Amino acid sequence: MKHFIAIMLTLQLFTTSFTVSSESVNYYVIAKQAMPFQITTEDNQHTGIVSDIITKIFVDKYTINYHVYPFNRMISELEAGGEKNWITYGSPNWGSVQAENLSDKPIYTVSHSILSNAKSDFSYTDISDIKDKVFILLYGFDYPTLQPYIDSGEIRELRVKDYAAAFRILDKMPQDAIFIEMTSRIQYNLKIQSKDLNSYHLQDFSALIPTYPIYLALDPKMDSELQLFINQQLSDLTAAGTLTEIISQYM
Repeated sequence: MKHFIAIMLTLQLFTTSFTVSSESVNYYVIAKQAMPFQITTEDNQHTGIVSDIITKIFVDKYTINYHVYPFNRMISELEAGGEKNWITYGSPNWGSVQAENLSDKPIYTVSHSILSNAKSDFSYTDISDIKDKVFILLYGFDYPTLQPYIDSGEIRELRVKDYAAAFRILDKMPQDAIFIEMTSRIQYNLKIQSKDLNSYHLQDFSALIPTYPIYLALDPKMDSELQLFINQQLSDLTAAGTLTEIISQYM
């Protein structure tokens, strides 16, 4: 009888262990446009501020299933429900599915800047300085505080798919074009594309796009225990200074 009980306990432990190790989360990644928050290499390795945080949160606890899509496709997938227990990043400022269910703590504070070519004498003080400029914006992303100016025709927008295209236009139209984007993403992409920083001028644009926090965005139907686990892990990583260490690797 004791031998039978021992066998049953062993089987029970094995089953429990298998269940824990087989638990998974579905992490959604924006292709090509989200560096340094999400970086995907050609051999499908995932790094970046958000991806590194996700790895730290779930290490040895959950399997991470990666789903990489262009931004608009990713949003469509998530609005349709996405895979069970999905996670990505978002902000209350973005609305829609990236704002419905956020982590308790933010992971980063975002600021926006104007990038212009150094050959231009452009200097930003207020909206009147930029009404005659072509606004380079990333395809797929929304800019709520700029939209009224775009709708009224006061701002002319030119959408591009990636940062390389934005930098090329600045070089071809130094007097006419300006690039509006997150400061961190501009700086990171200038660096990895080996651009001479002296060839460009970066100016704060918080007057029109105020700074705001970003969070982990969670499946609105996420398992409550999993969500509690994520928030506790994020709190622990923040207290330990790990979030600061991760961010400093990319800034």
